[in-house]
Amino acid sequence: MFIHLKTANLRFMKWLVAFIFLFVSFAPSVLAQDAMTAREKAAAAKKAALKAREDAELRVEADMVTMNSLVEALSKNLGQLHYLRTICYGPSDQKWRDYASRMMNIETAGDSADRRQLIRAFNAGYYQEEGRHTQCSNAVGADAAALAENGRHISAMLGDPYRER
Repeated sequence: MFIHLKTANLRFMKWLVAFIFLFVSFAPSVLAQDAMTAREKAAAAKKAALKAREDAELRVEADMVTMNSLVEALSKNLGQLHYLRTICYGPSDQKWRDYASRMMNIETAGDSADRRQLIRAFNAGYYQEEGRHTQCSNAVGADAAALAENGRHISAMLGDPYRER
């Protein structure tokens, strides 16, 4: 009986060792497949983010054509950024509205008609983005980045002493 148990135990040990060997030998290839999948997922996410940003930039550029002046375009741009920032940081965040107010004070210098036009452009930008986004997301980040880049371009053009007025 003792010999029979020893033989059965030995067979079990052989099977256990064979199973462990197979498991260990296949584990790296399974991990490599998982890692490849993770790399593919990261590449797909990066591609989607770049596409979203490109779409946002194209939309912003197409919208620029409808503006009467660079100052009006900047005012609308600030309104868009203001909405996007408030849905991500809360309604108490007034960073872009404050910038717009200062810009309007400088650009209108007491001309109420021009000021109303800039306020309309700011509000149009705000409501345009309100119609597009309802909560903070990656798409909001892509749109904000495209709008910020557009705002930098508009500001550079406004600062150019040789620009057409």
